[in-house]
Amino acid sequence: MGDKGLRDWRELAQKAADEKDPKKLLGIIEELNRALEDRENQIRGRFAKSGHPGISSTQPLSKRILFVDDEPSIRLTLPPILQDRGFEVRSAASVPEALAAIDRQTFDILLSDLNVSEEGDGFTIVHAMRTANPKCVTILLTGYPAFESAVEAIHHEVDDYFVKPADVESLISTMERKLAARRDVPAE
Repeated sequence: MGDKGLRDWRELAQKAADEKDPKKLLGIIEELNRALEDRENQIRGRFAKSGHPGISSTQPLSKRILFVDDEPSIRLTLPPILQDRGFEVRSAASVPEALAAIDRQTFDILLSDLNVSEEGDGFTIVHAMRTANPKCVTILLTGYPAFESAVEAIHHEVDDYFVKPADVESLISTMERKLAARRDVPAE
């Protein structure tokens, strides 16, 4: 993929940041996700071929999730589904609760509502997680998709952005794929 692949996803991100039409933006974001997925697969393939010592396909992935949502019904229904799929889930109902969890424990994935108690405060949680653990996969959920929040997600380098109600299989597949790709990139 080389420089061209790197340039392609960056160009798509810039195109998304400049796009004003929400429908066109969603299409660009889908294209950007595909480009990033292709890049992840190529990186994974390159390291697998090189026999990189820090990468082992037999090494089990840690799958610790911090799930943040202020809706009790979602906190009661989604974690058991994720646990059945091999994830270890810690739930938080508020920004302070999420920030305290980030201070106390290391997570592999952050799955957070965008608007936990106030509009856009999911980005506060993303920032705290990125500071505590830069390799953590960050995924936002929102029931109120908007152009501005999608662009802000790009600027915060959020790994993915799902609209509620999210397809659970797609969400789980994305988390596993992003986590595997993140693990395959060696530490600098």
